[in-house]
Amino acid sequence: MEPSESKTPIALVTGGSAGLGIEIVLAMLGAGYDVAIVGRNQDRLQQASERIDIAVQSSGRRVKLVVGDVSDKDSADRMFADLQADWGRLDVLVNCVGLSDRGRVEDLTGARVNELIDANVLSALYCSQAALPMLRASGGVVVNIGSLSSKVGARYLGGYSLAKHALAGLSQQMRLEWREYGVHVALINPGPIQRPDAGVRYTSQGTNLPESARLPAGGAKLSGLPPERVAAAVLMCVQRRYPDLILPRHMRLMVAIGHAAPRIGDWLLLKFTSNRGSKD
Repeated sequence: MEPSESKTPIALVTGGSAGLGIEIVLAMLGAGYDVAIVGRNQDRLQQASERIDIAVQSSGRRVKLVVGDVSDKDSADRMFADLQADWGRLDVLVNCVGLSDRGRVEDLTGARVNELIDANVLSALYCSQAALPMLRASGGVVVNIGSLSSKVGARYLGGYSLAKHALAGLSQQMRLEWREYGVHVALINPGPIQRPDAGVRYTSQGTNLPESARLPAGGAKLSGLPPERVAAAVLMCVQRRYPDLILPRHMRLMVAIGHAAPRIGDWLLLKFTSNRGSKD
């Protein structure tokens, strides 16, 4: 394939073969972007392509399916070299790959921490590094998908808060360093996102956890966010270059209070989660 000379903006979405990733792909297509979708499984990528086929046809945009492991640096470098060769540019990178967890700190192992860091942090780091030359050329945007756990350390989330806090620190450092290149970096911090397996996906994790800890957001009193709403926030960060968004919006005050007054923040987190004892 010859490099494209089209002026159509290009977005690449990692983890774009399911869930929130597909909604972000649809949002980017609707905004006039050609989109490269990255996933580790060819079959799931093909299923994603079939799901978005109507949107592709109605928008007239192009979609490129990319198989690769974004937590492996060599794989990430190859993917972006191929994108440069095929399409010749990149305007938006959305790092949507992630891995969540349930468990107590005393049971957390180094091996599990490494898995979570690989999925939530190194995947974003490697892709952003590989994308940087094209993003510098376009004055583009990186959007990292964090979590409310990037802002608070609630109970029973295993190593998830550890990994998402690391992603938040990485995102801010990237934003400050790369602004001199004209590249904007945003972090989106959503609460629980609606999904078909909500409430049952953690049933096999952590034998000594309260049942409420296996619920979305670890039992926090939050309604699941429609994935379309989070995808719209991604597009808003791209278009308006917002640095850091928390969803739902009312959680911003709790996060701000917790950072300014940690004792009150801890009390609020305890009140905001649905269990009180060590076991229910």
